[in-house]
Amino acid sequence: MATTSPATRPTAFLAGLLAAVTVGSGVGCGIAYRPYFDPGGSGASIDEYTYVSEPYAPQTITVVDTRTGEAVFAMDVPVGQQLVINFDDKRIQSEEWMSGVMRWRLMPAGHMYGRLTNRIAVPPPSSRRVDVTLRATPEFPPGGKPAAVATTSTEPSGGESVPVPPPPPPSGATTEGDMQDVGGG
Repeated sequence: MATTSPATRPTAFLAGLLAAVTVGSGVGCGIAYRPYFDPGGSGASIDEYTYVSEPYAPQTITVVDTRTGEAVFAMDVPVGQQLVINFDDKRIQSEEWMSGVMRWRLMPAGHMYGRLTNRIAVPPPSSRRVDVTLRATPEFPPGGKPAAVATTSTEPSGGESVPVPPPPPPSGATTEGDMQDVGGG
């Protein structure tokens, strides 16, 4: 029966501990990104994107075949929802006409996990573009109402109230009046 010397036991223990931590953290498996749906992206080049529609930034997402100018996918993302898309271009014939696959799902805004249950054939990466268009604002969820409007009173007893106007859109937000047509038909 083989025995180990006391000097090698701590080394073997530390090596085992390091292996467990490496595999447990995902580093050994190549998983160094955040595996959840985040408007900021996954932090890795996995071709996955999350588009969230908000009252002052309602979005329309269009996937365009740049060879023909044809929209192969378009969706008006409802306010309060998010569209998650993931492109899979791992096929052997990666430059065939519609060789890519786009998986997608519409879900409530802020939903971090889930399976992308829909799929559609899309052009290869060299022949597609994702256009993000902002719709007119403000836009509220279906059946939704604007947030409660704060009121001010001119009398301490709460006499007649005067409505306070809603806050302006976030700075840097593009409104429909700011958008320009840059061509394309």
